[in-house]
Amino acid sequence: MIRKKQSLLSKPKKSLATEESTETPNHLEAENPSGQTQVYSVSGLTRDIRAILEAAFDSVWVEGEISNFRTVASGHSYFVLKDDKAQIRCVLFKGHRARIKFQPADGDQVLMFGRISVYDARGEYQVIAESLEPRGLGALQKAYEQLKDKLEKDGLFSKENKNALPEFPWKIGVVTSSTGAAVRDILNIIRRRNPKVSVLLYPAKVQGEGAAEEIVLGIEELDRRKDIEVIIVGRGGGSLEDLWAFNEVDVARAIFASKTPVVSAVGHEIDFTIADFVADLRAPTPSAAAELTVPLLQDTLKEIRSLNEMLLTTLHKKLEYYRDLLKRLMDRRFFHQPKEIFNPQIQRLDDFHMRLTRGLEQSLVSHQQNLSDKVHRLFQASPEKHIQHMEENRMMLKKRMIHITESQIRFKKERFEGILKNLNAINPLAILERGYSICSKEGESLKNIEGINPGDDIKIKLSRGSLDCKVKKIIEEDGFN
Repeated sequence: MIRKKQSLLSKPKKSLATEESTETPNHLEAENPSGQTQVYSVSGLTRDIRAILEAAFDSVWVEGEISNFRTVASGHSYFVLKDDKAQIRCVLFKGHRARIKFQPADGDQVLMFGRISVYDARGEYQVIAESLEPRGLGALQKAYEQLKDKLEKDGLFSKENKNALPEFPWKIGVVTSSTGAAVRDILNIIRRRNPKVSVLLYPAKVQGEGAAEEIVLGIEELDRRKDIEVIIVGRGGGSLEDLWAFNEVDVARAIFASKTPVVSAVGHEIDFTIADFVADLRAPTPSAAAELTVPLLQDTLKEIRSLNEMLLTTLHKKLEYYRDLLKRLMDRRFFHQPKEIFNPQIQRLDDFHMRLTRGLEQSLVSHQQNLSDKVHRLFQASPEKHIQHMEENRMMLKKRMIHITESQIRFKKERFEGILKNLNAINPLAILERGYSICSKEGESLKNIEGINPGDDIKIKLSRGSLDCKVKKIIEEDGFN
C-alpha cells in the first residue's frame, strides 16, 4: 500500500532531451524522414526515468513486510519490502538508521516513509527510507520490549543485585521535575508521615529531549552524597512517549550502578518502565513511593513506647526474681561460711594430684624397663662380629674377582691370536710372499684376459715393489703350465 503526498504522474510531461541531440553523449538522436524519432542511450533513459520517479514520488508511505534485512560495514542497511503480490528494494542510510527506535528484522510488518529513486548501476527503482515504524505494536513499544529483554539478559533485573532500603531514612533524594505534581505529592506525604525527614530535590526534565541525560546526572549526583540514604526517581502519569525517558538504557544503567537504594515511581500503577525493573523497589505512584520509603512517625513512636513499656516490665520482673534469689542465697550456710564453697573443689584437686603422681610413676617405670631392654639388645647386636663376617666375604669376593679376570684375559688373548692367524691367512700380501702377483689395468684387478689387447699397459704388484709392463702377446690357456 502506497500513500504519497503529491503525484506528478497525472501532469503532462514535456518531451525530454529535445534540445540535447548533438551536445549530450548520453543519448543519440536519429531522425526518420519525418524528423520525430527519439533514440536514448541506456544511461540517458535511466536518468530520465529517475527524474520522473523522484519528482512524482518524492515522499511516500509504504506498508509491507521486511525481508532480507542486512546492515553492512558502512552502517547502511538494505532490505526488501514486500506483500503477497509484489516487492521493492529499499535502502536505509546510516544517518536515518540512528533515529529509528527499534531494531528491524525479517518478518516485521512496518510502515515506511521515504522517497522513490533509481539505482543507475542496476537500473532498479528503490525506496530510500527515512523512517520505519512497526505496525500494530508501535515503534516505542517494540523498542521497549527489545531493551527489556537485553537488560534482563545482562542481569540488571536480578534480585541478587538489588539493595535493601533503610528502615528509618532521615534524608531522601528525589529526582523529578521541580514543577510537577509528583514532587508536591512526595513532599506532602513525607511531611505528613515524618516531618523530621529531610528531602533533597534534584530538578530534572522528565520528558522530551535531554530528559534522560538530566535524570542520569541527578542519580549520579545524589549517589555521590554520603548523607542521602535512598533516592526516589519518578514522575506523574502520561503516555508511553511521555514516560520514555525512564525507558532509556542510560537511565537503567545509572540506577543499576547506584550504591544508594533507588525507588522507581513512574506514572500510575498500570504503567511499567525499564526503570521499574532495574530499581531496588518499584512504587506504583510517586505518592506510594513516599509511603513505602518513610514510615509513619506516630506509628514508630507508638511502637517505641510499647517496646519501652515491655522493657520496663521485663526489667522489673528480672529485678524481683534476682532479689528473691539473693534472699534465698543469704539464708544458706555457705553464704555465712564462704570457704566451705571451695571444699569440694579442693577435694577434687587432691584426687587429680594423686592420680597424676601415680600415672607419672607408672610411666617412669615403663620407660626404665624399655631402656634396659634396648641396652641389652644393643650389646647382643655388637658390630664386631658383623665386621669380621663382612671382611671374610670381601676376601672371598676378591679372590673370585682375580680368578675371573685372569680367565677372561686368557680367553680374550687366545681369541685374538686366532683372529690374527685368520687375517694373515687371507691377507693378499701374504699370498704375494709365496710368489704370486696381482695384475691390474687402469686401477682394476685382472682376473682373465678379457678386455686385454696386445700393446696394453698393465701393472704387476709383487711382494716387494711393482712392474709396469706392456702386453706383447695374449695366450689363451686354461689352468697352469
